[in-house]
Amino acid sequence: MVVIEQLRDMKRWKKKHEYGMRWIAESAFSSIKRTFGEYVSSIKWNNIVNELLLKASIYNMFVNKMTA
Repeated sequence: MVVIEQLRDMKRWKKKHEYGMRWIAESAFSSIKRTFGEYVSSIKWNNIVNELLLKASIYNMFVNKMTA
C-alpha cells in the first residue's frame, strides 16, 4: 500500500511522512561530536545524562551567540 501511495504522488508522500528530515538531526549530532568529541567520560547513568545535557546546552549557547 505504501508503494502505491509513493507511486501516485511522491512529493505528497514525502511531505506526509516527513521523509528527508533526518539530515537536520544528523547535522546537529555531527556538530556536537566535532565540538566535544564522540565519547562520554561519565560512567553512572545519571552522570551520563547530565554530561550530555550540559554538552547540548553549551553547544546551543555557542550557536545562539553566533547567530545573535
